[in-house]
Amino acid sequence: MGKISEEIKTEALDFIKKNKGLKVDFDKHYSGPRISSEFMDCSMPMTFDHYSHCSLGCTYCFAYMFKSNNPNFSERLHSVDVKAIRKGIENDNPGGRQKWMYENFYKKRFLLHWGGMADPFCNFEKTNGDGYKLLKILGENAYPTLFSFKGSCIFRPRYQKLFEKYADQKNFAFQVSIITGDDDLARQVEIGVPIPSKRIKAIKMLSDMGYYTILRLRPFIIGITDIGLDELLEKSLKAGIQGVSMEFFAMDSRVTKGMIKRYEWLAELTGIDDIQKYFKQLSPKERGGYLRLNRLVKERFVKKVYQFCLRHNLTFGCSDPDFKELNTSGSCCAMPDKYPDNPELENWTKNQLTYVLKKARQYYHKKGMVAKIHFNDVFKPDEDTYIVDPRLANDHVSMVAKNAGRRFNVTYLDIARDTWNNLRSPGNPRNYFHGKMLPYMLDPNGDLIFKYNPSEYEERWVKEGINLKR
Repeated sequence: MGKISEEIKTEALDFIKKNKGLKVDFDKHYSGPRISSEFMDCSMPMTFDHYSHCSLGCTYCFAYMFKSNNPNFSERLHSVDVKAIRKGIENDNPGGRQKWMYENFYKKRFLLHWGGMADPFCNFEKTNGDGYKLLKILGENAYPTLFSFKGSCIFRPRYQKLFEKYADQKNFAFQVSIITGDDDLARQVEIGVPIPSKRIKAIKMLSDMGYYTILRLRPFIIGITDIGLDELLEKSLKAGIQGVSMEFFAMDSRVTKGMIKRYEWLAELTGIDDIQKYFKQLSPKERGGYLRLNRLVKERFVKKVYQFCLRHNLTFGCSDPDFKELNTSGSCCAMPDKYPDNPELENWTKNQLTYVLKKARQYYHKKGMVAKIHFNDVFKPDEDTYIVDPRLANDHVSMVAKNAGRRFNVTYLDIARDTWNNLRSPGNPRNYFHGKMLPYMLDPNGDLIFKYNPSEYEERWVKEGINLKR
């Protein structure tokens, strides 16, 4: 393994130095929470970041890719309106977005997912502390929250004391992101991020407090994450994890010069001559320009993690569209279906395709029957009111190029139906899951009915004695 490219290292360190001590610009507030663009297969569509970008220097960062392709992206730092969020959560005459969030999520005590395009505990938090204010609000209201993080701010005494204070409530859960258990290798990929051994200490600290913790193997980079994977799983188990969530590294074909340099460095680390060509050749074309490697490339790694979870009675979550059917709960983040210590942590939506595929796989292996999947059985406006609220969908990625009249009248239910019935769309269930759901016939409303398509690996795994009924 060669030394890290000086060009990549310099770029990442310059980014970190530029962000060090960066204070929030109060000329405007960052908008949040928002609805996940992946709402069709997401159990926690209310996703949240409290800062407009992240201070860490991960070379694979998908948020860097998205924001570097966004002509409106500003490197000035913005934070959410903490006072407005408090009003929303406490229903204290909230206005605007917080009113919408209250009506569709907060009043139902719906699980908040904190950490999507930024890190809750990165260096910006050390300087500004807005996250700490929000943590106190969430703790005071015992609001159910899942954190996804790898930043070191969580080790600061006042954060530890706050989490200890609310530990009895068990309203918080934590995903700790680790892509390799090798500290030296991690330094080559995640510049400015606490080394994996430190992050495992974070798992143990939070687990010892009594919190539900998850090893977040995301992104799983073949050639990096598989090195020392067994040891990483065992160390995480010893630290107290109760679930593992995995998703493989994907490559966007719309690359900037900065991303090309980063991809070339990942190629050198993983031993790939031409990483863009590699991904193009091994990724199903039906999924469009966001290149995800095919099932055959990923199977042995998924199998290892899945079997590990079964052996140790851990929740297995697969956020990758391939093998999503193997989830042992309906949440690809590895949140449990049942959590008696605090049932509000179960308060995520089951009206999405991750849950449906899990149930279809169980149905096939328990009953020997193939499930038929209807649009109206997946997306239920009476339960998930956000999907029919026209105030929320105007910033969805599919709406960016639409005129104002269309943007401010469309709903997430409209977007889901259009995607569901458009067999040319990369997000269509047939294409997104690469044939795991196949179109079968039309229902009386003219919507496609899909059926579960058992894979060859399933029969093979069962013959090997692997339980696919769980």
